[in-house]
Amino acid sequence: MTNKKLVLGVTGIRSEYDIMSSVYRAISDHNMLDLSLVVTGAHLADDFGHTVDQIRDDGFHIADEVPSLLNGDRDSFRIKGMGIQIQGLVQTVERVRPDWLLVLGDREESIATALVGAYMNIPVAHVSGGDRVVGNVDDQVRHAVTKLAHLHFTTSQDSAERVLKLGEQPFRTFNVGNPGLDRILNVPHLSAVELSEKLGTTIECGKPLIMLIQHVISSEINDAYIQMRETLEAVAEMGFQTVLSYPNSDAGGQKMIRAIREFEHLENLYIARSLPRLEFVNLMRRASCMLGNSSAGILEAPLLGLPVVNVGNRQMGRLNAGNVEFVPHEKAAIVAAVHKAIFDEAYRSRVAACENPYGDGRSSERIANILATTEINKELLIKDITY
Repeated sequence: MTNKKLVLGVTGIRSEYDIMSSVYRAISDHNMLDLSLVVTGAHLADDFGHTVDQIRDDGFHIADEVPSLLNGDRDSFRIKGMGIQIQGLVQTVERVRPDWLLVLGDREESIATALVGAYMNIPVAHVSGGDRVVGNVDDQVRHAVTKLAHLHFTTSQDSAERVLKLGEQPFRTFNVGNPGLDRILNVPHLSAVELSEKLGTTIECGKPLIMLIQHVISSEINDAYIQMRETLEAVAEMGFQTVLSYPNSDAGGQKMIRAIREFEHLENLYIARSLPRLEFVNLMRRASCMLGNSSAGILEAPLLGLPVVNVGNRQMGRLNAGNVEFVPHEKAAIVAAVHKAIFDEAYRSRVAACENPYGDGRSSERIANILATTEINKELLIKDITY
């Protein structure tokens, strides 16, 4: 017989799992908590690295696997996949009956988890509510999850204030910082030789290195191919060593992959379907510049003093530390911004000294402690609005 609270985490994609992995570890190690995971979405797809294997290697207990990914460019596929997730998650929650449901962010698994928790009267703890990203359906999903969730772990004070403006009660809201920073501090350092061996390519010391991660924005699916091609034409023109990680599983991603395959021949371009956490963090540590539109450039790159060139509208409107330059999907603008990020010493010095508004790398233990000590009662479960 145990008095530990059971936390059921829901994870659907490698990038989100990497952010949450330190939280899962803190929960597993806590003497008042137990952890199980539901693994769904892109984790179970071979095209995206079958990253459920990484979760197993990390030693976390998997309560269920829920295959849900409809891999294609139709805008209906994500919402159909979410319907599958809800059905599978309901069955798992009914069987496991956890004390807490825990989820990050703004994708299908977050809204599915929040709906299941709300209807089944199980408290939902949501990480990264209150963030703001203009022009993507994820922004609307994130705010909807906030209205359904019972506990809010925000990544910045700016986001915490936005959650309160949404009418959430203050006792539910905790500014814990971004747990993605925790992994950067905790992941072991690899030498250039070790990293090269892991990747199967040569990372050359002393030469510019670009880390390229570009995803689709939901309101611009039809432009995904040409947007990816414009970035890759800039990469081809510059000739700097570039490590590219595939886009995520959203609609439009296959268009981007078609563009990527047209540039596979470039000698300066290394393409990875998925970058495991160890390689991902060590590439960030060694990169001269991050290019594309990944949230890692906004949330985590400031901790490393890493300059970021964000292409297009994804991440527009999001709080950043001043390490990011926003440019349109135009080759000349991308080339100019990357050259500035790599060679402008005054700019690099300013970026190196930037202050990250997303915390101090200790979010995971805060989250675990709050889950352990928060009483699950009517006050928590019965939500009210403050206006």
